[in-house]
Amino acid sequence: MQRPSFESLFRLSPNAYVLLDRELRILDANEAYLRLTGRALDEIRGHRLHEAFPADPASPDSTRVDELLDSFERVLSRRTVDTLPVIRYSIRRDLPEGTLYEDRYWSATHTPVLDEHGDVTAILQHTVDITELHAMKQAARQAGAGEQPLQQIEEGLLSRARLWQDEGKHLRRLFAQAPGFVCFLRGPEHVFELVNEAYQQLTGFRQLIGKRVREGMPEVEGQVFLDLLDDVYRTGRPYVGRRMRLMVQQQAGQQLQEVFVDFVYQPIFDEQGQVIGIFVQGHDVSEQVRSQQQLAAYQEHLEALVEERTRELRKSEAERRTAEAALLQAQKLEAVGKLTGGIAHDFNNMLQVIGGNLQLLRRSLTGDETALRRLDSAVGGVDKGARMASQLLAFASRQRLQPQAVRLDELVERLLELLDSSLGQRIEVRLDMADSLWPVFADVGNLEAMLLNLAVNGRDAMEGQGCLTIRLENRVLSPEAARAHPGIEPGDFVTLDVRDEGSGMTPEVQARAFEPFFTTKRHLNASGLGLSMVYGFVRQSGGFITLTSEPGQGTSVCVHLPRYRDESVALVVDREERTEAKPQASTTENTIKEAAMNVGSAGLKVLFVEDDPTLRMLTGEVIAELGHGVTLSESAEEALSRLDDQTFDVLFTDVGLVGMSGIDLVRQAKARYPRLAVVIASGYIVEAEQVGVDSLQTMLKPYDINRVRDVLNAIAQTRRGN
Repeated sequence: MQRPSFESLFRLSPNAYVLLDRELRILDANEAYLRLTGRALDEIRGHRLHEAFPADPASPDSTRVDELLDSFERVLSRRTVDTLPVIRYSIRRDLPEGTLYEDRYWSATHTPVLDEHGDVTAILQHTVDITELHAMKQAARQAGAGEQPLQQIEEGLLSRARLWQDEGKHLRRLFAQAPGFVCFLRGPEHVFELVNEAYQQLTGFRQLIGKRVREGMPEVEGQVFLDLLDDVYRTGRPYVGRRMRLMVQQQAGQQLQEVFVDFVYQPIFDEQGQVIGIFVQGHDVSEQVRSQQQLAAYQEHLEALVEERTRELRKSEAERRTAEAALLQAQKLEAVGKLTGGIAHDFNNMLQVIGGNLQLLRRSLTGDETALRRLDSAVGGVDKGARMASQLLAFASRQRLQPQAVRLDELVERLLELLDSSLGQRIEVRLDMADSLWPVFADVGNLEAMLLNLAVNGRDAMEGQGCLTIRLENRVLSPEAARAHPGIEPGDFVTLDVRDEGSGMTPEVQARAFEPFFTTKRHLNASGLGLSMVYGFVRQSGGFITLTSEPGQGTSVCVHLPRYRDESVALVVDREERTEAKPQASTTENTIKEAAMNVGSAGLKVLFVEDDPTLRMLTGEVIAELGHGVTLSESAEEALSRLDDQTFDVLFTDVGLVGMSGIDLVRQAKARYPRLAVVIASGYIVEAEQVGVDSLQTMLKPYDINRVRDVLNAIAQTRRGN
């Protein structure tokens, strides 16, 4: 347990003590002495004792100053304790109605304070006010034989003293066992006079009794508590603090600890209503505060999680709606593409009938210039229709492509001169191309047509005047971004962005921009197939296209093509090289053309399958006229039956049949008859590996008689060679 210092004993003792120097000047006095004499320490400090408490001028005998001074002289000379059992010494009281001298009796003990040489350096006076006891004794002497004996009076006084002592012990017990921390601070310097166990535990069991708060707890300097104590002592108003943060050193040599306290500063007053100290009582609520802080942090974290989850859900919902809209648009365009592909197929069939009959008709018009001129005009119409069918097939992603490794920056730079001449002098073309662009794998001719198409659209949107920006850069498509484009996997892409400064598009126009035959330029006789062809080509090349526009803010069409990683393949750098390579679309086709020059009718047995009766009849006549045997079938099922019944050299079938398709027919026929030559008629190239057979020839629609002849003659020559 903490042992109080001697100064603490001096300060806190209930007995009255005053300390004098050799000249009898007052050095210090404890609170009990000051209460007993009704003086303040600042009022008497430095004064000689008999001057600080002068005699009553009206009754000098009531103040035995000489007796007091004689006792002090004996202490100084003898250096021993001297006692004055009884001394009469009146005390001046300054009251509102005037100065009054109280006649008092004292019992005093004077103890010398010696230095290391045995000399007196100070005198400690212990004094007791025995005025009441002296009065009782006097009354007892004056009383008669029937009066109360003196011994009974003394026993009554001792009983009252024991009662006061028991009450003091009880109060100290309550103080020590209070449910919270308690202390009493005396005077304006806030000197610790009493502290209980809980207060010692809070402050680290340090020596506090008799010390000022600033001395005993220096770490509170700069915190709010000292200012609060000063304010309570000055104003006499209590202060209640709740959940206040205190930084305190609870272990010597350790860092300050953070605690939180609820407390009250209650001022204590004397009989005159003056504040003499502050009673401090409170509770350490650190655990509750930390629990509340943890709960608040948990709630804040939970709210953050809820908010984050809400944002994710909103983002997910927005992404879902975006993906759903993109999917619906893709499905819509896919459905339109399938419809367009079917229309192009039927359109090619009609062109095939018209073109075939025109070729047969030409044989009977020899010498008739007018009829031949009209025939040529009709053939020109067939060719124009064939080009339109090709555009429709491009939107349906069924056009014939010759992909190869390409660097878009080189391609754009080569086309810059062509763009300048095509767009006109009032269109400024700006290039913004990033360094180290990745190569792409695409059809060069279609790339050039795509760029020219987008540039012309931009020019028309700006009404022939403005700035057209072409931007090229690499882009890594994240999984989140890929979800907005159905069928597209995340990865590396090269973007080609064509941006104009035109009038822009409304949302309604943007929703239909890629539809075939949709156009806002009817006054310019536009076909409405430009963006449709771009869309189909980009999708067929494994990429995707985005369109961004606002009315009055221009339009941006951004093409994304996947990165080509096979760096060993030579890149296209010359337009002439590409032109020479174009005939290599089918090596079989070159072989057929060369063989057809030297081979006549081979008398092949041909099974021709076509569900259109007019085209079936016309092509059958052509094959027969070329000297081959021909058997006609209107369905794949019928053709398979005929193959089982007869032997044929060639299976010539259309790709689109009612019921089983031409491709399925080819698979089954080649599986049964591996030596059977197969020719498939289609508006787009059909590769053998796509069908799953070893060899296959494609007859692109619309085809003419010469083409049929060349293909069949080549097959006949191949059979003779074997």
